[in-house]
Amino acid sequence: MSIVFTRIVELIGWAVLSVSVLLLVIAHHIDNYQPPEPIAAVQSK
Repeated sequence: MSIVFTRIVELIGWAVLSVSVLLLVIAHHIDNYQPPEPIAAVQSK
């Protein structure tokens, strides 16, 4: 029975780790986001 409990705790740990890494990747992309320049500003150059 303790083996089953250990396996469940291990799977929960992997799930938490996966979600944390996914959120870090999303936050990194949001941090590097640069909005595109307006088309009018590009055409006037």
